[in-house]
Amino acid sequence: MFPENLQDREKYIEDHVISGDFDAKWTELIHESGGRRLKLNVMDDALKIDGVRVNVSAKLSQRLADLFDASLPTPLLADLMYRHAVRRAAPRPMPISTSVTSMLKHSGDVGKQIDVGAGLASTVGKHWVLDKQLETKPGKACNYGWHFTGPSYQGINGFPAATKEAGLNVRVIQPNATAHDPFHSDYSQICQLVSQLCWLDDVEVRFSDLLKDPTLHFLVSHQGPLSIDRQPGVPKTNPILVLFPIDIIV
Repeated sequence: MFPENLQDREKYIEDHVISGDFDAKWTELIHESGGRRLKLNVMDDALKIDGVRVNVSAKLSQRLADLFDASLPTPLLADLMYRHAVRRAAPRPMPISTSVTSMLKHSGDVGKQIDVGAGLASTVGKHWVLDKQLETKPGKACNYGWHFTGPSYQGINGFPAATKEAGLNVRVIQPNATAHDPFHSDYSQICQLVSQLCWLDDVEVRFSDLLKDPTLHFLVSHQGPLSIDRQPGVPKTNPILVLFPIDIIV
């Protein structure tokens, strides 16, 4: 049973991941731009524990990324995930809450839309992202997401998606913003990561290296090269590597 206390809950989630008691799968995402072809592996859905899409802070999301040899996405990657999704869920906004009850309800509401079928799913919640704003705003985290198509959603006008890669007429309820610190967690903040291992024109590269590359960053970041490749303030201390399946697209 998930603890109600957020600190205890995050330990519960991390302990389950370390023990291998979780549900996640990598699925391929192909991005072609500027004459280059990048093959990525992204989580096909939000990380699940006990069948529940768990809510996470930016700090925990980074710690989990380290365990999976993965990275937080960028806004560009979040847009690509929405555009290439074969399972589409509409946003499920509720009154802000950190309770287990709200986490269970959000996960269930998303599941009713996408739990039949397989393949990449979006939008399953808001992402903690790597964003250029984090370079100049110490002590902050950046969230982004809840994509929808059209001028408004449930009376919410939203904001233009960060990049055109999201698709035509796509908006987001949550623009890339830094209102929260790395410890914030609520029902909407899920963990859907991108693997560090990727292939550029069939040559193996690291996602973090592309983020910082002065000429290749455009494949993974719409804001120019980033000087950060992880959530600031979260040291990499865990030497454990946790593996899970890859869904190969043929």
